[in-house]
Amino acid sequence: MGSVSKGCVRWLLLVQLLAAGSVRAEPLRQEVSLAASNFTWYSFLRHSRTFLTLEVAYHRPVREDGPWNLLRVGGGLRTNPFARDFYVPVEGFLQAQLTARAGIWEAVVGPELGVSGFDRLIPKVEVPANELKVKEDRLLGPVYLAFSAAPARVRLGRFSVSLMELSVGTGFPGAGQVLRVQVNFISLGSML
Repeated sequence: MGSVSKGCVRWLLLVQLLAAGSVRAEPLRQEVSLAASNFTWYSFLRHSRTFLTLEVAYHRPVREDGPWNLLRVGGGLRTNPFARDFYVPVEGFLQAQLTARAGIWEAVVGPELGVSGFDRLIPKVEVPANELKVKEDRLLGPVYLAFSAAPARVRLGRFSVSLMELSVGTGFPGAGQVLRVQVNFISLGSML
C-alpha cells in the first residue's frame, strides 16, 4: 500500500471517529470536574519545583447538535494552598477542547491559556554567571499557553473518569524558551 493510500485511510478513520460524536444529538450537558495534577517549569539551566495541585474545572459543548457539539469550551482554577514562597498560589485557565467519542471512550484534546501564580524557577541553583539567572527569571511570566490531551477518558452515563492527561506548553514572555509540563493523574467529572 502506497504512502498516499495510507494517508487517505488515516484521514478517513479520523473523519469517522469525529463523525461518531455528532451522529447522536444529546442534551447540552455542562460538566464539572475535579482533578489531581502536578506540573513543572523548565528553562535552559534551571527548573521550578514540581507543584502538586487540585483543579476544579467547568466545560460545556458549544452546540447541542451538529459538528459544533464536538467542541467544548470551559475554564477552571488550580491551587495548592500549601505552596510556600508564592504571593498567589493559584492558576486560572480557559480551554477549548475537541472531543471524539466511540462508545464509552471520549478522547479530548485542545489548547489551554492560563495565568499562573506558580511562575518562579528554583533560585538556589549554581549557574555559570549570575547574569544568566536574572535573564532566565525574565523569561518566565505569569501567562502560559499549552496543548492538552486526554486519551484515556471514559464517560459512564453522567460521570467521566480520565487518567494520565498530558499538557505541554510554554510561558510568556519567553515563548519557546520556557517549557511547562503538566500531568493530571486523575480527573473525575459529573454532568449537570
